Amino acid sequence: MRYYMIVKKNVKSPIFIKGVIHESFDETKYNEGMGYEWNKIFFQKQEMPKDLWLITNNKIEFDYYEGFNGHIISSDFFTLMNQVNTFQKYVTSNLQVVSSKGKSKVKKPYYFIKYYNREDFVDYEKSEFTKRSVPENKVFDINYMVGKYQKIVLQENDRDVFCLNDLKLARYLFCSERFKQLCDEKQMKGIQFIELADVPQYFSFYNR
Repeated sequence: MRYYMIVKKNVKSPIFIKGVIHESFDETKYNEGMGYEWNKIFFQKQEMPKDLWLITNNKIEFDYYEGFNGHIISSDFFTLMNQVNTFQKYVTSNLQVVSSKGKSKVKKPYYFIKYYNREDFVDYEKSEFTKRSVPENKVFDINYMVGKYQKIVLQENDRDVFCLNDLKLARYLFCSERFKQLCDEKQMKGIQFIELADVPQYFSFYNR
């Protein structure tokens, strides 16, 4: 089976969203930090606020964006996720997308999703990678040890959309050929699908 890493496409997405996500809105929030328990890449399952506020002056036209230690998705993208086998291991908040003055910047609903459980699908025996340096007195599982991939191999599975339990890959969504085709058919905006064989080159290009 062919798998892909889903990333934002800079043609329709800002390289970096200049903004913040908060649990409420007022005009002072734009300059405040995001010291929330849910604002971590790895976090324990917990209830998310019903509504979050993305406060930004960027133009928002995309259907998918990885950022803020989670994933910003449009209602169209969310609909496709619900049509396939995702085996839900994430929590969701409605995302109000507004300017620093509180004016709405989007014409359709958006959501912020956080995965609390990731899949152990990386086949480390068949993958090729170099390990990152760690203190000699520290012991880490292999999924926390990868510094750079030369080749990524995933175990065969029946998931269409998933996150991986691997420190190097944790911030991204991965998907099946089936889900990619659905996104192509519905002309999802601001999304790029990177074949696994090309992921190491993608990381090298962006120095990740």
